[in-house]
Amino acid sequence: MNIERTSDVQIDEEVNFEVLISNPNIIKGLSKAGYERPSPIQLKAIPPGKLGIDVIAQAKSGTGKTIVFGIIALGMLDLNNLKPQVLVLAPTREIAVQIKEVICNIGRYMEGLYCHVFIGGLPIGKDLPKLEKCQIVIGTPGRIDILLRKKNMSSKNLKLLVLDEADKLMESNFFSQIKKINVKLPVNKQVLAFSATYDKPLLKALSHFVRNPHHIMLSDDTLCLQGVLQYYQLVESPETNNILDKFKIYEAKFQKLAELLGRVPFYQCIVFMNHRGLDQQERLETMSKARRFQIRVLVCSDLIARGIDIERVNLVVNLDMPKDAETYLHRVGRTGRYGTYGLAISFVDINEMNFIESLKENYHVGIHPLSDEISFKHHQRTLTTETDQKAYEKFLDERDIIKVQIPEIPPVLFSTDDKQKESHYYQWYNNWYNYQISNNDFIPPDLLFK
Repeated sequence: MNIERTSDVQIDEEVNFEVLISNPNIIKGLSKAGYERPSPIQLKAIPPGKLGIDVIAQAKSGTGKTIVFGIIALGMLDLNNLKPQVLVLAPTREIAVQIKEVICNIGRYMEGLYCHVFIGGLPIGKDLPKLEKCQIVIGTPGRIDILLRKKNMSSKNLKLLVLDEADKLMESNFFSQIKKINVKLPVNKQVLAFSATYDKPLLKALSHFVRNPHHIMLSDDTLCLQGVLQYYQLVESPETNNILDKFKIYEAKFQKLAELLGRVPFYQCIVFMNHRGLDQQERLETMSKARRFQIRVLVCSDLIARGIDIERVNLVVNLDMPKDAETYLHRVGRTGRYGTYGLAISFVDINEMNFIESLKENYHVGIHPLSDEISFKHHQRTLTTETDQKAYEKFLDERDIIKVQIPEIPPVLFSTDDKQKESHYYQWYNNWYNYQISNNDFIPPDLLFK
C-alpha cells in the first residue's frame, strides 16, 4: 500500500535498502517493520557509517535517525562474541528503552543477537545477568558510568559508540559523565552522533569524542516537520497572577482541551504539561501501554518530548508552554513522524503570547490562531492511511480484535450538569456503534467529554 508522506522522508533516487545493506536478515527485519525505502538521512548516513567513519548527523526529529545507527550497529556485530561491541547512550530512560525496541525489531531475524537496556531508577542488580550476554548495550549516562566504574561491564571488545540526541548529551549535566565513560572505552572505536539541532558550542563539545568526522546536515530552514499543522488558542486569563487565578487559567485550559478532543478526530494524543509525577517503573509501563494502543490520551511532561516515537500519535496538545523553543519543537515532533501528518495545538494565556511571537520571528515556526472555521479533513484522511495493512495486522494481534463486538460505552472523563452535552455524547456514541456493526474494519472511537 502506498502511503502519502512528506518530503522530509522522501528521496528522489530509486533506491531501496538492498542497495545499502548486504545482510539479508537485516533487510528482512526492516521489511517486516514496514521500512522499504530509506529516508534522506538514512541514504546519506548509512554508507559512511558502514565504512567505520565517525559521523555527525543532523536531521529533523522523526525522520529515521534511530534506524541509521541501528543498521550500522547490527551490521558490525560478531554474533559469536557475547561481549559488548556497541554502546548507545541516550539522555532519557524512555528513549533508551525505545532504541532497544527498534534495534531488536529490525534485528529480529539475526540469530544469536543480544541487546539490552541499562537505565537508572531500576535495581542495578538486575543489570548484571544481562551483561553476561549482551552485544549491544543501550543506556543512560549515569547507569553506564556506574557499570563501567565498578567493572561490571567489559568494554575491551567495543567497536562503536552512538550518541543519540547529542545536543542534550553535551549539556553540562551529562558532559562530564560522557567524558568519564569515553575514557574507559577503546581509543580506536567509531563514534556516531545524531541530533535535530547543531550549533558551534555543540560541535566544539563533540570534538572531544570524534576524529575527522563526516558531517551530514539535512535540516532545512525550519526545524518543524512539514506534515505538522500548528495552531494556538488564546485562553482568557485574569490580570493578576496569584495562585487562585492560576487555577482558573488551568480550569479554562482543561475546558478547551475537552472541547478540542470532542471536535478533532485522532488515533492517539499526547498532552504536555510542565510537571512530573510517576516513578520510573510507572513511566515505562505507561509508555508500553501507549505503544500497544491501550492508552488513547497520554498526559506527560517533557521527559518524553525528545525522541519518543508512538506511531499512532496524530495530535499533540500543549497545555503549558515549555521553557524554550527547542523543547517546543521536540514536543510537536511527537506527531508527523516519518513523513506522516499531524496536528499540534497550544492553549496559551496572555503571558505566554510572547513565546508564540518568538517562535514565529526567531524560529520561523508556522503557527496560526485556531478558529472554528479551520478544517482538519486533509490531515485526518492522510493520517488514517498510515494504518496500512501491516500496521493493521499488528493492531489486530496486539488488541486481539477479530471482529467488532458490542462495545461498552466509552468512558466519560469529565462530568458537568450540561444535559445538552450529555445528550450529544450518547448520540455520538450511537452513531459510532452503528458504523462499527456495518463495517468490517475496526475504527477506534475518539474520546468525547460530556
